[in-house]
Amino acid sequence: MKTLFVTGAEGFAGTHLVKRLKRGGYDVVGGVRNRARKLAFERRYGRALVCDVSDSINVARAIASAKPDGIIHLAGTSQPQAAGNEPLIAYQSIVTAWANVLDGVRRVAPRARVLLVSACDVYGNAGADGRSIIENTPLNPISTFGSLKATAESIAQTFFRNYHTNISIARPFHFTGSGQSERFFFSAVAQQVCNWDFAARGDTMQLPDLGCKRDLLHVSDVVTAIEKLIECGRPNETYNICSGRTRTVREIVEQIIRTAGSNLNVASLPGEAESPVPVLCGDNTKLTGEGWQPTATVDHAIEELVESFQPQKAAQAAT
Repeated sequence: MKTLFVTGAEGFAGTHLVKRLKRGGYDVVGGVRNRARKLAFERRYGRALVCDVSDSINVARAIASAKPDGIIHLAGTSQPQAAGNEPLIAYQSIVTAWANVLDGVRRVAPRARVLLVSACDVYGNAGADGRSIIENTPLNPISTFGSLKATAESIAQTFFRNYHTNISIARPFHFTGSGQSERFFFSAVAQQVCNWDFAARGDTMQLPDLGCKRDLLHVSDVVTAIEKLIECGRPNETYNICSGRTRTVREIVEQIIRTAGSNLNVASLPGEAESPVPVLCGDNTKLTGEGWQPTATVDHAIEELVESFQPQKAAQAAT
């Protein structure tokens, strides 16, 4: 049985990934932020280690203790707005963290395979003309989050070139499903829809970027792609994790509203400026060439997302 060390194991994608890997027969060691999270994780999923990815000594010790055959690095700021609000914290949790993980591998587990999870934000508005973005499309980040992820990727290339670390990089596009935090756009919409007060707020929700087109996946397809890449990803190669198709933000929001059984209307914010990223669509040819295919539907992801917020509405009604 292979041992995999997963940083950020207690997060949205991390928990889905850990469950997937354990079903696949892997010995999974979760890397979590503190002792309280360690105890909570171990009650549900098994062995965990405290791994503060901004602390190089702690990271190296965690990797040495886990003795992994492979490392999947998910930890760090994953919400673009948070990175914009706190750029130094984001730098430490993204750029410094990637360097710490890679240096820890170099020092204590040089034969381990490493999969680093980046983000589609590194492309910025490179796909504004509507064409699907391939992995060698020149990066053009326009947000703090995207810029930091691109910088982290350049550090990974340095470790491959200078230290021959066995590194692959995944670039997930947007995804959702059960358990996603309301800090993310579509989950925030779902939470609001499920708890909408018509008497106080009327029957119309105003939102930005409704005309923008986004490539969206079910979280389960993202974690199956990550599982595939830790096994089959080629060294110093990058892979888009995406559907290759887009929906407008309006279409996705209206699907959330229908799924919730709500009579809400949706409208654009008045006076809204044009989005700097009107279209973001990936090309998944490289990943499908490794044997991966998306199998879950976006509609199913939305159903799970809405269901995860509806108990809040039932609890409020009971009180």
